[in-house]
Amino acid sequence: MSAYATDKLGSALFLLMAEKDIRKVTIDELAARAGVGRATYFRNFSSKEELLTAYLVRRWRAYENEHRLKELAFSNPERALRYFEFCLSLRTENDLMIEQGRTDAILAAFETIVSDADLGRNGGYEAAFLAYGLFGLFVTWARGGWEETPQEMTALVSRRIFGY
Repeated sequence: MSAYATDKLGSALFLLMAEKDIRKVTIDELAARAGVGRATYFRNFSSKEELLTAYLVRRWRAYENEHRLKELAFSNPERALRYFEFCLSLRTENDLMIEQGRTDAILAAFETIVSDADLGRNGGYEAAFLAYGLFGLFVTWARGGWEETPQEMTALVSRRIFGY
C-alpha cells in the first residue's frame, strides 16, 4: 500500500464522512477530494473500510516511531498512556467511525497494531486478547463521551490488566 495514497485518501474520506454517511461517498468523489485518480484508490484498496484501517495503522506507526514506543515493554504503563493519548488525538475520526458503524475498521487496525508487538511464543493468542480487550475499552470510552483522561484510562488498564 502506498503511504501517499493512504494519507491522501484517508484524510479525504474523513472530510467526506463529516459531510455525509460513508455509504453515500462515491469513489469518484473520494478520489477528487484527495486529488488522486480513481485508479490510485483501486490499486491500493478494495473497500473504504480497508482504507480506514490502513489510515489508522499508518497514523499509529508514525506516532509509535515518534515516541519510540517499541523500546518499551508492551505492558509498560507509559506505552498504555501513549495509546490512549493517540486514540484521543484522533477523536474526531474515531467518533465519525463509531457514529457511522465502522468499528470493524478500528478493530482491524487494533489487530494489526497489536500483532506486530513483541509478544513471544504464544503471541497470537495474547495479541488477540489484547486487541479485543483494548478495542472494548476504547469503544466504551469513546461512546461514553471520552470523559476519562488518558491518564485515568492508563491507571484502569495498569491495575486491571497488567496488575501495576
